[in-house]
Amino acid sequence: MLRHCQYEEKQRAVFEDIAQKRDAAKAEMAARSELLDSYRDVAIAEVQLQADLDLIANDRTVDIQKAEIYAHTEIEVTQMEASEAIFEAQTAGMTEQQKADYIKQLREMKTPYLQGSQTLQGTIDPNDKVTGSEPGAIANSDKYRWINNTIGYPTLIFGGMGAGKSWTTREIIWKKVQAGWNIVALDPHGTQVEWRGVRLITGYKEIADFMQWYMDEMRQRYEDYRKSGLTEEQWTERLRNSGKMLSVICEEFTTWTDNIVEPMPQNCDEDKWKPDPDFIGKWFRCAMTESRKQLMIPLFVAHDRTMEILAKAKGLSKLRDAALLEVELIATIDPITTEAKASGRGRIKLPGHGQWIDIELPKLDHKRIDFRLDESVTSDAQSNTKKVEPKLSSDTETAERIWQLEFNLDKPSSDSSPTQSLTPFAQSLLQFLQRTGRTSAVIQEIQPNFKVKGQRFSSEELKRLFNELVENSLAVWLDASTIEITENWTDGQSGQN
Repeated sequence: MLRHCQYEEKQRAVFEDIAQKRDAAKAEMAARSELLDSYRDVAIAEVQLQADLDLIANDRTVDIQKAEIYAHTEIEVTQMEASEAIFEAQTAGMTEQQKADYIKQLREMKTPYLQGSQTLQGTIDPNDKVTGSEPGAIANSDKYRWINNTIGYPTLIFGGMGAGKSWTTREIIWKKVQAGWNIVALDPHGTQVEWRGVRLITGYKEIADFMQWYMDEMRQRYEDYRKSGLTEEQWTERLRNSGKMLSVICEEFTTWTDNIVEPMPQNCDEDKWKPDPDFIGKWFRCAMTESRKQLMIPLFVAHDRTMEILAKAKGLSKLRDAALLEVELIATIDPITTEAKASGRGRIKLPGHGQWIDIELPKLDHKRIDFRLDESVTSDAQSNTKKVEPKLSSDTETAERIWQLEFNLDKPSSDSSPTQSLTPFAQSLLQFLQRTGRTSAVIQEIQPNFKVKGQRFSSEELKRLFNELVENSLAVWLDASTIEITENWTDGQSGQN
C-alpha cells in the first residue's frame, strides 16, 4: 500500500511538471503572438509614413517646377525690358531719321552674309567682299586665307596666355598696311621701337582723347555721307581714294580700360564735370556697330569674349555676335615645362553666324615690329642698329600730309617748328639735351640729372617725354629705353648756333 502511494506521488509530480511546461509554452506563444502584432503595426505605420513622404515630395516637385516656369518667364520679361531700355539709351537724343538709320544698320548686321549658293566655308575666301578693290594685297594661301576677312571687318582676337595673340595680331596689321590702311595702336605698355611705322598712343589721357575724336569723327562722317548724295559704294570709294581708311588696334584691350576716363569738354566747368562711367562701353559699341561703312575698323585683342570683360557691359552679347568677326587662338601646355604655348590652331566665326570653323595660324619665326613698307626690319639684330630715317618719296610725302590732316591732328605739320607741339616738360627735356650736347639719351642716365623746378621724373614719365621727341621727328628709338637724336635736330641746332 505504501509503495502504491509513493508511485502515485511520483506520477502526480510528473503530471504537474508537464502542466507547468505546458503553461510556460502557452505563455511564450501568447507573447510571440503579441510581438508579431506589434511588428505588423510598425510595418503598417512605416508604409503609411513612406506614402505620406512620397506625396509631400511630389507636391514639392510640382511647386519647384511651377517656380522654375515662373522664374524663366520673369527672366524673359526682364530681358525684353532690358533690351528695350538699352535700345532707348542707345538712341537717346537721336532724331527720328537717325533712329531709323540706326535700326536699318542693326537689321543689316543681323542679315546673314550668305547669298545664293554660298556656304559658310566658302566665305572664308574673302575675294567677294574684303579684297575686291584691293587685288594682290595678300599672297594666295589656302591655309591662311581667313586673314583677309579680318582686314575689312571689326575683329576680336582672343585666347589664353601663350596662345599667340600678339604675333598673329601683328601679322594681320601687316596685311592691313599692305592693303593701304592707316594704323593707330592703343597700347599703354608698348614702345615705339616695337611699333615702327605705326602711330602709337600710350598715355591713358591721350587714348581717351583719341577715343573721343574717333566718335566725333564717326558722327561727322555719317553726317557728311547723308549730305553727299552718294550711294554707299560711292561714299566708301571716296573714303578709300582719300586715304581715310583707319584701323584702330586695341592691344590687350581688357588690361587697361579701367584707367580710361572720359575727357572733359573745353567749354565745361571743371567743378561740375562728371565723367561718364560708360565711356568705354559707348566707344566700344560705336566701334562695333558704326565703323565698317566709314572705314574706321577696330581690332580688339583680349583674353576672353564676354562683354563684361571686353567693355564692362552686360546684355550686348547678341550685338557682339552680329557685329564682330571673332578669332579664337588655342594654346597648348608643354608637358615638360608645363608652360602655355601657341598650338598653331584656332577657330573663326563670321559676324551674324553661330558656326565656328577651324583655322591654321601662320608659322612665324619672329615677332614683327616694323610696319613700314619702304624699309622693313627682317631680324631682331637689325632693329637694334643705328639708323637714320630715309627721305620720303613724293607719294609717301603726300600720304603723310593726308595723315597729318585727317588722323594725326596732334602732330605739327611739316612746315611748323617741331618744338611747338611739345609739352612744357618735353621742351625742357629738349633744352637739357641741347645744353649737355648729347646725341643720344638713356632713361636710366637722364633720370638722376634731369629735373624741372626741383621736380624729378619717374622712368615711365621720362619714357613718355622721350616718345614725344620721337613723335615730333626729333629722335628715334634705339631700344626700349634709348633714343638717338636725329640729324634734323642737330642741323637745326647748328644753324641756331
